[in-house]
Amino acid sequence: MFAHLMFQKMSPDLGQSIVGWLRDAEKNVFRTAVSSLAEQRKLRPVFVTRKPRGEQAAWLIEQLRMRGNEAVGENLLQIWLMKARSEMLATFLDAVGVKHDGKGGVEGDIPPSFDAAKVKAGAEKLLEKFPPGEVAVYLNLFQLQQPGGWKEISDLVEADGRLQVG
Repeated sequence: MFAHLMFQKMSPDLGQSIVGWLRDAEKNVFRTAVSSLAEQRKLRPVFVTRKPRGEQAAWLIEQLRMRGNEAVGENLLQIWLMKARSEMLATFLDAVGVKHDGKGGVEGDIPPSFDAAKVKAGAEKLLEKFPPGEVAVYLNLFQLQQPGGWKEISDLVEADGRLQVG
C-alpha cells in the first residue's frame, strides 16, 4: 500500500499523532514538508504555519492523502518509524532474522523471502507492544522496500484485519 493510501485510510488520531510528533521532534523536517507542499499548492508556507496546531496537522494530512505527494508522505512515515518507533523496527527485524543496527537500519541486504511462521510471530510481537494501527503502517511501509513486497507479509496482512491500515 502506498503512503498516500495509508494516510487516506489511517485513523485521524494516528495521522494527528504522526504529524504532531514530526512537528515537535523533527521541526526542520516538518517545516520542509510544509514548505514543499505549500509551494506546490501555490501558497506561502506562512499561510500554513500561522494556523493553530490542529489546523496545521489537518492541512498537512490532507496534502499527504494526495497521490502526487507520495514521496513526501513516504519520507515522513520513514522518519517517524526510524526515529519515533525504532523499537518497532528492531522487534520485527529480530523476529524475521534480519541483521540490523538496533535502530531499524538493516545491515546488508534484506532477503528476497521470509519464513511465514517468523513473519507471523514477528507481527504478534509487534501487536503485543504497539497499537495495531501503527503496526499496520509499519508492515505496509516495509512492503515498499522491495518491488512487489514480500509474499509472506502480504499474505499475513490480508489474513489479519489488525494489520490492515484503517
